Amino acid sequence: MKKAVSILMIALLVLAATACASPSATPSDSAQGDHVYRVAMIANAPIDDGGWNAACYAGMKGAAEIYGFETSYSESVAESDYVSTFTEYANMGVDLIFAPGNEFTDAVLEVAPNFPDVNFVILNGDVSGDNCSSIKCDNTQLGFLAGILAGLKTKTNHVGLVGGMEITPALQSVDGFEQGVAYTNPDAQIHVTWSNSWDDAALGKEIATSMITTNDVDVFFGLASAVDAGVREGAMQFENRYAIAQPSDYLSQAPNMILSSVVTDNVALIGMAMKQVKEGTFGGTVVQGGVADGVLSLGAFGTAADDIKDKAMQIFEDLRSGKIKVEYNA
Repeated sequence: MKKAVSILMIALLVLAATACASPSATPSDSAQGDHVYRVAMIANAPIDDGGWNAACYAGMKGAAEIYGFETSYSESVAESDYVSTFTEYANMGVDLIFAPGNEFTDAVLEVAPNFPDVNFVILNGDVSGDNCSSIKCDNTQLGFLAGILAGLKTKTNHVGLVGGMEITPALQSVDGFEQGVAYTNPDAQIHVTWSNSWDDAALGKEIATSMITTNDVDVFFGLASAVDAGVREGAMQFENRYAIAQPSDYLSQAPNMILSSVVTDNVALIGMAMKQVKEGTFGGTVVQGGVADGVLSLGAFGTAADDIKDKAMQIFEDLRSGKIKVEYNA
C-alpha cells in the first residue's frame, strides 16, 4: 500500500455563545441528599458542530440524565483560555469537569492539583491522578473500522483522512485507518491532511476540494470536529464522493454520501466517571473501551454503502470476536 501524506495545517462544558459568556446550567434530578451534583464541559469548538463536540455534549447530557447531574458548558474556548476556564469552574465547586479531548491534558494537569475536591475527566486522555482520570475509546479500532469502509468503497484507489491536530488519539486513529484500508484494499493510497483547526468548516471544504482535484480522492474520513462538516460539503460538489462520519451516527446529515458512521458510546464512557464521582471512587484510572466492550460500533448504512455493508459487517463481527486483531503502533 502506498501512502501519501500531505500536511496543510489539520474526543464536556460552559459559555452559551462564546467562551466569554456567563456559564449556563441545565437542571436535572441531581440531588443526592442535600448535595446537587454538577458537571461542566469545556469545548474548543461549538457544541453544535455536527461532529466531535456535538457528540461529546450529547454524551454528557445523556449520562447526566442517568446519574443525576446538572450540566454546564463553555464552547469555542481558545487554547490560551483553557486554564482560566477550568479554574473558573473549579472555583464554582463543580463536582466533575469534563475535558473532551487529549489536547486539554496540559491545562488539566496544571489546574487539577490546586483543586483536590474537584474531579477532572479527560476523554481520549492518557493521564491520571488523585482527582483526575482518563476515559477513551480504542482509537486504533475506530480508525480501523473507518479504513475498512474506505478501502471497500473507493473506486479511484485514493482515500482521504482529514485530522484536526497531530495529537496522540488522532495519530492512533490514522494508524488504525491505514490498517483498515490495507485489510480491504492494499492497492489504495491514503492521503492525510491536518487542518490544525477544530472549527474552521470553510477550511474543511477547501481541503476536500484540493484532495479531489489533486489526487482524485473519493472517500473521506474526518477527525476534525466542525471541519468534518466542511469536508463533506466540499466533497458533495463532486460526483461519486463519499464520507465516513464519527463519533455519532450522522447519516441523516448527508444520507446520499455518508457510507456509515463509527459510533462511540460517549454516554457509557462519561457515565462511568459520573458513577465513580457519586460513589467516591473517582481518580487514578485510564479506561479504554473498544468493539468487544460495546463502546465502538458501526451506525446506520446509507444507500451508497449497499454494495459494501455486508462485507463491512462481517469484518466488524470478526473484530469483535477477536478473529481480527489490530496492531498498536502509535
